[in-house]
Amino acid sequence: MDIITKNIHLFIIIYALYGGYEYYEQQDGKLVGLKQTLEAGKAKVQRVKKELRQVEQYQKDLVASEQRVQEVVGKLEELTRQLPPTINDTEISTVLEKFSTKLKMFDLNFSPGKELEKGFYFAKDYNFDVKGTYLQFLIFYEKLEKLSENGRILNVKYLRMKKSDKGDKRSRFQILDLSTTLEAFRSNSKFDVRDIN
Repeated sequence: MDIITKNIHLFIIIYALYGGYEYYEQQDGKLVGLKQTLEAGKAKVQRVKKELRQVEQYQKDLVASEQRVQEVVGKLEELTRQLPPTINDTEISTVLEKFSTKLKMFDLNFSPGKELEKGFYFAKDYNFDVKGTYLQFLIFYEKLEKLSENGRILNVKYLRMKKSDKGDKRSRFQILDLSTTLEAFRSNSKFDVRDIN
């Protein structure tokens, strides 16, 4: 017992060191757990920041898309206002006949096609056959282009020229057969451009 009492301080010190070591191990385990939680939290924060940047970019893209849609709607409204409300076969026939007569073209054949709905407008084809020289055809198409300045758009959808059987073979101006399809447009009053949104 003497040995125990003489060395009790050593037992107390060893017991204190052992208790301190266990306490250190517990605290170290908690610290490792906290570090892991912190790392997982940092990764989660990074993921959330990335998702936030993506949402912000999506919002910017959405605003830009809405602006582009509004621009398109504005242009469609403007175009719809520029299109005439009706297509008059007699008027178009008269204009084409007048152009070809002034240019001394001959064998005029004119036939309107069916009107087709294309959304905010209607389109109608006109088949036009005539005979003349290449220069007459160029002037004829130039006159068609000038029609658009007065609000009437006639789109050239099809064009074919071939050497004609008629005409003087000795002439320096070759007679050609012209076949063309012109397309006229009118607005669709039942179409509302705002329905596009």
